[in-house]
Amino acid sequence: MPESDHSTPVPDLGTYMAADTPEGRSRLGKVTAWDGELVHLQQPGGGTIWTAPPAELRRPTEDEHGLIRVLTTPVPRTAATRARQTYPEPPVVLPERAVPPAVPTPGCATCELVAVWERSSLLRHDYSKAADFRVEMRNHPHTEPKLTLPRERP
Repeated sequence: MPESDHSTPVPDLGTYMAADTPEGRSRLGKVTAWDGELVHLQQPGGGTIWTAPPAELRRPTEDEHGLIRVLTTPVPRTAATRARQTYPEPPVVLPERAVPPAVPTPGCATCELVAVWERSSLLRHDYSKAADFRVEMRNHPHTEPKLTLPRERP
């Protein structure tokens, strides 16, 4: 620790120190500067800079040293961490006609009418309406249902 005019020695730059808080917890920090009255400390691993008088600082305990090692040890880059990294991708180019028009079932008047409406919507660039007609054509029943329910309640 460098010599000073104060009775309490000032810790060396780059060393880790601890300060006890009123809540009973310890606050850890790396000494980054000393302005003559206060020691400036930064949380292990980077973070907020805080200040404390040299008299309130102490050397960290073994458990606190372990925590400092955990907080300051860089995480090695593995294949799993590289896979999560995002990279800019080239833009997706969509074709002019994303979905071909629906084909009506031969002989079904409802499907033929829906196909006409779909083509009309596509010509007006109303793609949402055209998709609705395409869904209607796909869901339109072309066979009799296997089970018909009676209209009256049991």
